[in-house]
Amino acid sequence: MKKTILTTSCLLLGAFVFGQTSTNASGGGTSNASGSISYSIGQVAFQSVSNTSGSVSQGVQYAFEISTLSLEENALQLSLMAYPNPTQELLNLRVGNYNKENLAYKLVDLEGKVISEASMHSEETTIDMKQLPVATYFVEVNNEGKKVQTFKIIKN
Repeated sequence: MKKTILTTSCLLLGAFVFGQTSTNASGGGTSNASGSISYSIGQVAFQSVSNTSGSVSQGVQYAFEISTLSLEENALQLSLMAYPNPTQELLNLRVGNYNKENLAYKLVDLEGKVISEASMHSEETTIDMKQLPVATYFVEVNNEGKKVQTFKIIKN
């Protein structure tokens, strides 16, 4: 009788310890004009691999949020764009309708520490982010000291 109880206990304990380590019950996605969403149900384990050129997390879905944080009212007729976002190495700032305005950018971390800043002398400026750690940053574009636009940048 003791052997039967011990064997049954071991089998049940094994089922609880190793149950659903890599099986998804369901998943899917949808999109419309407002945005898109994808999901998975039942994922309790994943594998993550990373090196100097990037990372991959198998079995995990990450959401990337790309947004303009502020746009100040001003007389300038500029269109500003930051790409690629998220980025791994280089971030490009493109200025549309550039007329040699006195533009500058400031790269700031989440703590408010200024990482780099420089003047923008052409329609496109490149910011080197290779040496920065994976994190979220803000790029503030200013015209003669007045904030024109702020971008939220994800470095992965």
